Amino acid sequence: MPSVNSIEQNGPFQVTIDKNVGPNNKGWIFRPSNLGSLDVKAHPIFLYGPGGGSHPSYYESSMIKVASHGFVIYSEESTASGDEMKRALDWIIQQNSNPSSPYYNKLDTTRIAAGGHSLGSVGAYAIASDPRISTTIHMNGGSLDGMGASKMRKPTALVCGLEDNLALENTRNDYRQATVPIWYGEMIGGGHGSGPFDGIPATIAWLRWHLAGETERKDMFIGEGEFYFNRGIWISHSKNWENYRD
Repeated sequence: MPSVNSIEQNGPFQVTIDKNVGPNNKGWIFRPSNLGSLDVKAHPIFLYGPGGGSHPSYYESSMIKVASHGFVIYSEESTASGDEMKRALDWIIQQNSNPSSPYYNKLDTTRIAAGGHSLGSVGAYAIASDPRISTTIHMNGGSLDGMGASKMRKPTALVCGLEDNLALENTRNDYRQATVPIWYGEMIGGGHGSGPFDGIPATIAWLRWHLAGETERKDMFIGEGEFYFNRGIWISHSKNWENYRD
């Protein structure tokens, strides 16, 4: 992946939105316009679930920013079951091996993240244990049944605003119960929409670490004292990293 000077700004790729795609033609794909360019032969994948009742278009500015860093994002309206994410995972992997697909041999199906906002975050827990998923990112959406941590298998990121009366306690509960390597970023003054908007630099940095192999990004999330996501609006919590190897 091309190096960048800032995770708060758009990356080097121009972005195209493919609408009405996916297993039910209800999804949007945000992707680099010229797949396979800038020395990236295969692009990592991010499955993103919008908040309840929200369309992918609501998150367009944030998803364009993430895609501009070289990621291919699939998004469609969310359900609590996460069934749409399961179907999307199968579909997008199939696209990479389909010679008639515009994504043919342009996707890195060994590097796939799942995540979402609010209800979309809850849905992402449905595929968190799938061995094809490398990491999950949960924004303002702790598990409703309190069982989210039991589904975590890979490094996990949680983000929530300290003023989020809907998701804060559930998110904290998922963090407390987690046994996988996990980072939890709390946003001072952040409400229920904080994670996918003001907090989107954390998603970009996390994906660049876990999907693009930029292991130096670890220092932005984990450590002591003042570091990137433990200053300003951010308060960082992390655990279970002692035996983790990138």
